[in-house]
Amino acid sequence: MFDDLFNNLKGFIDSKLQEVGNDLQKRFGIPEPTEPFVLIRRFTPADSTVTRGCIAIVGESWQIEAYDDNTQRFLINSTDPLRNVILFEVAEPDVQECVFACQFNAKALNTEKPIKVSLGWRRTGQWGTMTRLWPTEVLLTEDLQPYEARAYFKKEADAATVQISVQFESSGILQIKDIELLQAPVK
Repeated sequence: MFDDLFNNLKGFIDSKLQEVGNDLQKRFGIPEPTEPFVLIRRFTPADSTVTRGCIAIVGESWQIEAYDDNTQRFLINSTDPLRNVILFEVAEPDVQECVFACQFNAKALNTEKPIKVSLGWRRTGQWGTMTRLWPTEVLLTEDLQPYEARAYFKKEADAATVQISVQFESSGILQIKDIELLQAPVK
Protein backbone atom coordinates (compact mmCIF):
# COMPACT_ATOMS: atom_id res chain seq x y z
CA MET A 1 0.00 0.00 0.00
CA PHE A 2 2.72 2.46 0.98
CA ASP A 3 4.76 1.41 -2.04
CA ASP A 4 1.81 2.20 -4.33
CA LEU A 5 1.29 5.61 -2.68
CA PHE A 6 5.00 6.35 -2.91
CA ASN A 7 5.16 5.34 -6.59
CA ASN A 8 2.06 7.43 -7.41
CA LEU A 9 3.51 10.44 -5.59
CA LYS A 10 6.86 9.96 -7.31
CA GLY A 11 5.17 9.73 -10.73
CA PHE A 12 3.16 12.90 -10.01
CA ILE A 13 6.27 14.82 -8.93
CA ASP A 14 8.24 13.59 -11.97
CA SER A 15 5.48 14.74 -14.35
CA LYS A 16 5.28 18.18 -12.68
CA LEU A 17 9.07 18.57 -12.86
CA GLN A 18 8.93 17.68 -16.57
CA GLU A 19 6.22 20.34 -17.11
CA VAL A 20 8.30 22.98 -15.29
CA GLY A 21 11.36 22.01 -17.34
CA ASN A 22 9.39 22.34 -20.59
CA ASP A 23 8.05 25.75 -19.50
CA LEU A 24 11.56 26.96 -18.63
CA GLN A 25 12.87 25.72 -21.97
CA LYS A 26 10.14 27.66 -23.80
CA ARG A 27 10.79 30.79 -21.75
CA PHE A 28 14.60 30.80 -21.62
CA GLY A 29 15.68 28.39 -24.35
CA ILE A 30 16.66 29.08 -27.91
CA PRO A 31 13.73 28.78 -30.33
CA GLU A 32 14.03 26.72 -33.50
CA PRO A 33 14.71 28.60 -36.75
CA THR A 34 11.92 28.70 -39.35
CA GLU A 35 14.31 28.83 -42.31
CA PRO A 36 17.88 27.68 -42.98
CA PHE A 37 20.74 29.70 -41.51
CA VAL A 38 22.33 32.35 -43.73
CA LEU A 39 26.01 33.29 -43.42
CA ILE A 40 26.41 36.90 -42.28
CA ARG A 41 30.13 36.97 -41.44
CA ARG A 42 33.18 34.73 -41.88
CA PHE A 43 36.18 35.54 -39.67
CA THR A 44 39.76 34.99 -40.81
CA PRO A 45 43.13 35.59 -39.13
CA ALA A 46 43.22 38.91 -41.05
CA ASP A 47 40.40 40.14 -38.73
CA SER A 48 41.51 41.79 -35.48
CA THR A 49 40.27 40.27 -32.24
CA VAL A 50 38.79 42.49 -29.50
CA THR A 51 41.02 40.97 -26.79
CA ARG A 52 44.68 41.14 -27.80
CA GLY A 53 46.89 39.40 -25.21
CA CYS A 54 48.06 35.79 -25.56
CA ILE A 55 46.41 35.23 -28.94
CA ALA A 56 48.68 33.98 -31.72
CA ILE A 57 47.90 33.24 -35.35
CA VAL A 58 49.06 29.77 -36.34
CA GLY A 59 48.45 29.12 -40.04
CA GLU A 60 44.73 29.70 -40.61
CA SER A 61 43.76 29.48 -36.92
CA TRP A 62 43.96 31.43 -33.68
CA GLN A 63 45.77 29.91 -30.71
CA ILE A 64 44.48 31.37 -27.43
CA GLU A 65 46.14 30.79 -24.06
CA ALA A 66 44.34 30.75 -20.72
CA TYR A 67 46.74 33.23 -19.16
CA ASP A 68 47.45 36.80 -20.18
CA ASP A 69 50.76 38.12 -18.81
CA ASN A 70 49.38 41.67 -18.64
CA THR A 71 46.59 40.96 -16.17
CA GLN A 72 46.83 39.70 -12.61
CA ARG A 73 43.64 38.89 -10.76
CA PHE A 74 43.89 38.93 -6.99
CA LEU A 75 40.19 38.72 -6.15
CA ILE A 76 38.27 36.24 -8.24
CA ASN A 77 34.53 35.67 -8.03
CA SER A 78 33.96 31.91 -7.91
CA THR A 79 31.53 32.14 -10.85
CA ASP A 80 33.91 34.12 -13.07
CA PRO A 81 36.06 32.22 -15.56
CA LEU A 82 39.83 32.25 -15.12
CA ARG A 83 40.05 34.26 -18.34
CA ASN A 84 37.40 35.68 -20.67
CA VAL A 85 38.57 36.43 -24.21
CA ILE A 86 36.31 38.41 -26.53
CA LEU A 87 37.20 37.33 -30.04
CA PHE A 88 34.78 39.33 -32.17
CA GLU A 89 31.89 41.78 -31.85
CA VAL A 90 29.32 42.53 -34.54
CA ALA A 91 26.54 45.14 -34.53
CA GLU A 92 23.03 43.84 -33.89
CA PRO A 93 21.02 42.82 -36.96
CA ASP A 94 18.19 44.89 -38.38
CA VAL A 95 15.53 42.31 -37.44
CA GLN A 96 13.16 42.10 -34.47
CA GLU A 97 14.03 38.53 -33.54
CA CYS A 98 16.38 35.79 -34.77
CA VAL A 99 18.62 32.87 -33.86
CA PHE A 100 22.36 33.18 -34.36
CA ALA A 101 24.69 30.25 -34.89
CA CYS A 102 28.45 30.33 -34.62
CA GLN A 103 30.08 27.40 -36.39
CA PHE A 104 33.79 26.70 -35.99
CA ASN A 105 36.46 24.02 -35.80
CA ALA A 106 38.42 23.81 -32.55
CA LYS A 107 40.52 21.71 -30.24
CA ALA A 108 41.50 22.15 -26.60
CA LEU A 109 45.08 21.43 -25.54
CA ASN A 110 46.71 20.94 -22.13
CA THR A 111 43.53 21.67 -20.17
CA GLU A 112 41.93 20.09 -17.12
CA LYS A 113 38.43 21.41 -17.83
CA PRO A 114 36.56 21.99 -21.09
CA ILE A 115 37.07 25.39 -22.69
CA LYS A 116 33.85 27.25 -23.46
CA VAL A 117 33.24 29.11 -26.71
CA SER A 118 30.22 31.36 -26.30
CA LEU A 119 27.90 33.22 -28.59
CA GLY A 120 25.74 35.96 -27.13
CA TRP A 121 25.07 39.65 -26.88
CA ARG A 122 26.04 42.64 -24.75
CA ARG A 123 23.75 45.63 -24.08
CA THR A 124 24.64 48.88 -22.36
CA GLY A 125 21.64 50.66 -20.93
CA GLN A 126 20.44 52.82 -18.08
CA TRP A 127 21.35 50.21 -15.45
CA GLY A 128 24.79 49.31 -16.79
CA THR A 129 26.01 46.61 -19.11
CA MET A 130 24.24 43.27 -19.41
CA THR A 131 25.77 40.28 -21.17
CA ARG A 132 23.96 37.05 -22.10
CA LEU A 133 26.05 34.13 -23.37
CA TRP A 134 25.18 30.65 -24.65
CA PRO A 135 28.32 28.48 -24.34
CA THR A 136 29.39 25.26 -26.00
CA GLU A 137 32.21 23.18 -24.51
CA VAL A 138 35.34 22.26 -26.45
CA LEU A 139 36.81 19.07 -25.03
CA LEU A 140 40.45 18.00 -24.86
CA THR A 141 41.25 16.45 -28.27
CA GLU A 142 44.18 15.83 -30.61
CA ASP A 143 42.35 16.93 -33.77
CA LEU A 144 40.15 19.86 -34.73
CA GLN A 145 36.45 19.04 -34.33
CA PRO A 146 33.37 20.90 -35.64
CA TYR A 147 31.28 22.79 -33.04
CA GLU A 148 28.28 25.08 -33.01
CA ALA A 149 26.99 27.58 -30.45
CA ARG A 150 23.55 29.16 -30.82
CA ALA A 151 22.07 32.31 -29.31
CA TYR A 152 18.64 33.89 -29.29
CA PHE A 153 18.33 37.60 -30.11
CA LYS A 154 15.36 39.91 -29.63
CA LYS A 155 15.61 43.63 -30.38
CA GLU A 156 15.10 45.94 -27.39
CA ALA A 157 15.34 49.69 -26.77
CA ASP A 158 19.07 49.51 -26.01
CA ALA A 159 21.25 48.46 -28.94
CA ALA A 160 23.13 45.18 -28.60
CA THR A 161 26.47 43.91 -29.81
CA VAL A 162 26.75 40.26 -30.83
CA GLN A 163 29.82 38.63 -29.21
CA ILE A 164 31.89 35.54 -29.86
CA SER A 165 34.02 34.83 -26.79
CA VAL A 166 36.08 32.16 -25.04
CA GLN A 167 36.03 31.31 -21.32
CA PHE A 168 38.81 29.34 -19.63
CA GLU A 169 38.15 27.67 -16.27
CA SER A 170 41.62 26.11 -16.02
CA SER A 171 44.97 26.42 -17.75
CA GLY A 172 45.03 25.39 -21.37
CA ILE A 173 45.14 26.44 -24.99
CA LEU A 174 42.30 26.70 -27.50
CA GLN A 175 43.03 26.38 -31.20
CA ILE A 176 40.09 27.65 -33.27
CA LYS A 177 39.52 28.30 -36.98
CA ASP A 178 36.83 28.60 -39.67
CA ILE A 179 34.64 30.83 -37.47
CA GLU A 180 31.33 31.70 -39.16
CA LEU A 181 28.41 33.72 -37.83
CA LEU A 182 25.02 32.73 -39.24
CA GLN A 183 21.48 34.00 -38.73
CA ALA A 184 17.96 32.59 -39.18
CA PRO A 185 14.41 33.79 -38.41
CA VAL A 186 12.52 32.16 -35.53
CA LYS A 187 9.08 30.58 -35.12
